[in-house]
Amino acid sequence: MNNQEEAERYGSWSVSLRHARLTRSGIASLLNVSDKPQEGGVYRSRYAVHVSGLHAIEVAKVEGPDRSFRSPIPLNTEQAAVSSSLLYQLEKRAVRSLYTLGLSSGEVLLVSTGGERKYAVEQITPSAWIEGQRLQQLYLRAEREHARKLRHELGNTSSLMLGMDPEFLIVEPGDHEVVPASRYLDREGEVGCDAVHGDGITTYPIAELRPQPSANPRGLLVGLMRTMRMAGEMITDRSLLWLAGGMPKTGLPLGGHLHFSGIELTAELLRTLDNYLTLPVSVLEAPSSQLRRPKYGYLGDFRRQPHGGFEYRTLPSFLVSPLLTKGIVYLSYLIVTNYRTLSRRPLEDEDRIHQAYYRGQREKIRECLEPMVADLQALEKYKEVESYIDPLLRHIRQGGVWNEFRDIRPLWNIPFQP
Repeated sequence: MNNQEEAERYGSWSVSLRHARLTRSGIASLLNVSDKPQEGGVYRSRYAVHVSGLHAIEVAKVEGPDRSFRSPIPLNTEQAAVSSSLLYQLEKRAVRSLYTLGLSSGEVLLVSTGGERKYAVEQITPSAWIEGQRLQQLYLRAEREHARKLRHELGNTSSLMLGMDPEFLIVEPGDHEVVPASRYLDREGEVGCDAVHGDGITTYPIAELRPQPSANPRGLLVGLMRTMRMAGEMITDRSLLWLAGGMPKTGLPLGGHLHFSGIELTAELLRTLDNYLTLPVSVLEAPSSQLRRPKYGYLGDFRRQPHGGFEYRTLPSFLVSPLLTKGIVYLSYLIVTNYRTLSRRPLEDEDRIHQAYYRGQREKIRECLEPMVADLQALEKYKEVESYIDPLLRHIRQGGVWNEFRDIRPLWNIPFQP
């Protein structure tokens, strides 16, 4: 779908539908507020963020009673008129807003609702609707650069690398009180711990496995097993339970982040992962796992990495079983290497499916899965990976729901004390 087609679909949606998609995704929206506050009232500042290719290509301060005066802010100098952290927040909010509304590029007008990090979406304009020669040229240059990178990628298909850093909790066997992972694990390394910030205090309650990246799923899974065994040796109290999933303990959401490098990050790649990977996996999630959304586990959640790759952050911790982990790693590999031919988008085409994902309505989601499964099984590469993906698909079809209050060590053959 090109920018014009995306804009036509966006234009066909009512304001209330656009507002609902944003708010259920965890994005503050004023799209349906007709009586907006006046300048000098509650709202303190306003910015227009232009986005293309999941990047901000221009950020401008918006002023004047009719919001017509715009002062572009330098993005790549130390003399920016606003802090780098605010620029990062504005870009992230704008990219996420456009993505949620099925757009790849456009302008997002953000308004402060109090505090540097509290901005709401006031207006969105798809790039196909933007007037003015200067801005049109800005978008055109960004699109040409994006097309150049994709052409280069087509001629260099052997550089894909896979990685992951799934998390788990260590808990007492009786009352399931969390034991800080930092009691046994360092912060860095292949087996480490992750931070949680709250009330001005940073703690490290979450264990994280960081196997070495690999060019293929098997190599990554071998590395994962190695880190599992290392964790088993480092966590010396074998009476403690290991729990995975989305949120086995209230307030401590866990992620199953997948890392990719050697492939260009695009909105279409994210949409393919959301529709063909996250949507099927979501019907297996325990009710407690679904509670992490929308602050975590929102669709299209990604983070760029310094090495040039990115991590896909939407999935919960899939360490709940080896069957699911193998299936998810091989399925993600199949999707990423074939995303240009996987074209179904129920999350964008049917708002009820988007709504069902955030509400955890499994049966509604199941209604759209079989055509996507057929697409996957029709891929030429499917036969190479079917022995790992078919068990996952059977589990999905049989209506399985994972148990995230179960000790995962017996499933992974890690020594434990009953």
